[in-house]
Parts: sequence; C-alpha cells; structure tokens
Amino acid sequence: MRRSLWTRHGWIALVACALIAASCGGDDGGTAAGGDCDGEVPEDSTIEIWWHEGAEAEVEMVETFVEEFNSSQDSVSAELTLVPEADYASTLSGAAASDELPDVVDTDASFAFNYAWSGDLQPIDSCVPDDIQSDLLTSIVNQGTYADKLWAVGMFDSGLGLYASRSALEEVDARVPEGPDDAWTIDELNQILSDLQAAGFERPLDLKKNYGQGEYYSYGFAPIVWSAGADLIDRDSLDTADGALNSDAAVEALTEFQGWFESGYVDDNTDDAAFVEGRSALSWVGHWEYNRYKEELGNDLVVVPLPDFGSGTATGQGSWQWAIGSNASDADAAWSWIEFTLQPEQQERMAEASGAIPSRVSVAEGTEKFGPGGDLELFVMQHEQEVSVPRPPHPVYPVISSAFNQAIQTIIDGGDVKTALDDAVQEIDEDIEDNEGYPPPE
Repeated sequence: MRRSLWTRHGWIALVACALIAASCGGDDGGTAAGGDCDGEVPEDSTIEIWWHEGAEAEVEMVETFVEEFNSSQDSVSAELTLVPEADYASTLSGAAASDELPDVVDTDASFAFNYAWSGDLQPIDSCVPDDIQSDLLTSIVNQGTYADKLWAVGMFDSGLGLYASRSALEEVDARVPEGPDDAWTIDELNQILSDLQAAGFERPLDLKKNYGQGEYYSYGFAPIVWSAGADLIDRDSLDTADGALNSDAAVEALTEFQGWFESGYVDDNTDDAAFVEGRSALSWVGHWEYNRYKEELGNDLVVVPLPDFGSGTATGQGSWQWAIGSNASDADAAWSWIEFTLQPEQQERMAEASGAIPSRVSVAEGTEKFGPGGDLELFVMQHEQEVSVPRPPHPVYPVISSAFNQAIQTIIDGGDVKTALDDAVQEIDEDIEDNEGYPPPE
C-alpha cells in the first residue's frame, strides 16, 4: 500500500452524505442479513466480486488471484468487476440503496460499519475458521468488528510512523527511539524540530500536507488525539463526541500540531519530494512510502514511532477489507474466495505488491521487511502491542471523518482549535441524533 492507497481516500469524505443516505432507509435502523456459513459450498456457484480500481499493482494481483482461484477448484466461478476508484464509494452506495450489492465487496474498513448497520452485509463469524482467525493481526479483527459481530476481513493492514534521516538526527544529537514504548515526547520532538531547522533544514517536517483534505487527514492525524488520551467519539457510550473530541487534552494536542505550522516547520510538499530531496529530515506517513524512501536513503533511513502527546504513542490502522453482501448467493461460496486470498502464498504476494502489512501474523513475521529486525518491524509491533487504534466502529464514522478532517484543515489554516473541534462535535452529534442513535442490527 503506497501513497496511492491514502490519496485515493480523499474522495470518501466527499460521498459521506451519500453513504449515510443509503443507510437511513428504516426508522428503526438496519437489520442484519441472514445467511451463515455451514461448510458446504454448492456446486456450480457463481459469485460476483467488486474491487476498487486503484493502485495498478494491487489490481493486477487481484485479477491474478481470480484466475488462480477459478482454476484451483470446480465448485465456484468468480467474476471480477473493477469499479473506478473515483466512483467507488458512490457506486457502492447506489448498489446498497437498490439492494444490488455483489456477493463479495471490498470496502474501506471504517466504512463497513455503515453498511453493516443498514443491513447490506452478512456477518462472517461462522465463516472464518479458528486457525485463520487466531493468526490474524488483532487490528484486523478489531477493525472488522461491530455490534459484537465480525463483518469484514482484510488481506493487509496499515500503519504510521516517522521516517527519519539517521545522519540528520545524529547531527542534532537526537536519540533514536527503539520501539513504541520509547517514543519521543512532544517536548522532545519540538526541540528536535527546532534544532533541525537551526541546522539548515528550513522545513524539517513533512506531514504529507499535499495529500489534502479527505480520509488521510482523519487517518493520519487522529493518532494525535488518541495519543493525548482523547478520542473522536466517546467510545464507552458511542452516542456523542462531546467531551472526547473537544476535550482539553485534544485541544492541547492539536494546538501543538498547529504550532508546527506557525513555527514554519512543515513543508507544503507540493511536489511530494520534501523527504527524498532532503528538505525535510522527518516524514510523518505510512509504510506505503517505505520502498521509495529506502531506495533514496538506503541505510540512512530509520523509522520511529509517532510522538507521545501524553498518553503514549498511537497510530492508525485499517485498510481495504472483504465483506459478504447481504444478497450473496451463498455465504460459503463467497467465503471460499475470501479464504483463498488469506492463504500464506497469496498474503505474501499481495504484501509485496501493495507494500502493506500482511494480515496474518505468521506471514508478517516471516517477511524480511516486517519480521524481527526488519526495517518495518515497528508496524507489526504497533499492532501486536495494540498501539494502533481502530477508527470508531460506528455507522456514524463517515460523518466523523468529514467533520474531523474539516477541523484539521481549519487548524492548519490558523483557526481557533477549540472552536474547530466544537464545530466538529456538533456535526457528529447532530447526525447521531438524526439517526436515533444508530440502533445496532438485530
């Protein structure tokens, strides 16, 4: 999963209203679809699969998987439909509204809850065998679970970190954190940024500002709120963002974030080359940039955790996941395809193509890059140690994302932090109230 995975999330916020509209068909919330896996795959089954037409390497790998799946057995014939990524969310929304979702659909992890709530997906608890579920990263299970049921499972997961030039850190006598428990404090990072600027890095920090408003702002900067001990919504009640997103801790942490812009530390990165060209010594981004950064910096590249804003480092999680549509011709037939993509061989090949973390622990730990001592071992450690936090498992998430990324943009532009967060809270809470609290599926 390279930069393209997250830049392509930019359109999601734009269609959040369409997603919510599609999920509000009943006054009493959605009702979960029936259908369980019984271990029997009907002969001569045909399943329709939708995949977003995003990164070329990922698309080619999925196309290869479909061919191999069809040739590996005689019971199920898989037919793949590629949907242009710019139209993907609106296409799914329209299909859900007309009760025409395919047998298998891929969806951004945090948006699956909205489809589950509206009754457009089947829960897959009965489909996932114990040997696979016990081998999945905790984050994969967490991000696919809503209302105590598992609705989706991914081939890979994501993660964030701070990429750094080791020689630049040495130049300013900055220590190199060894793991999640050793992250820089916010005071340390502020001093490092000041020292780097004094050492000649005019804009020492790349925050991928060039990615712009959209899901990346929510994915990339929610860890600031979590690290401060706050959240995007009250996770206990899941009925309000008030007191969580606009808490004193969140305001303080995002004021620090705003200060990086006010101090001139952040490169606009319009050419997406601030780090590789050496204008910035630190780059706040995910694993998808690893190959490019490694090629440019070689052994000078080091990856460290995001800073600790008071309650420990935190990072995002979540990526594209498979789910079974409520109209699936047969849950076992649909699951047979998903299970095929979760086998170790397919996991390894997709991880290489996407650059992302394999969703199975045994596969991730067996790779050179993510295994013990690997350059990106940190990303696996963050999931295993539950440093990574799932975006709120709630149907309101599309609105949370839209409201939060607008708040982030206001903060970047110099607006009042507390006001920006209060406005976001109001938008989120009004949507929850409008949907009567989003009663969970029965």
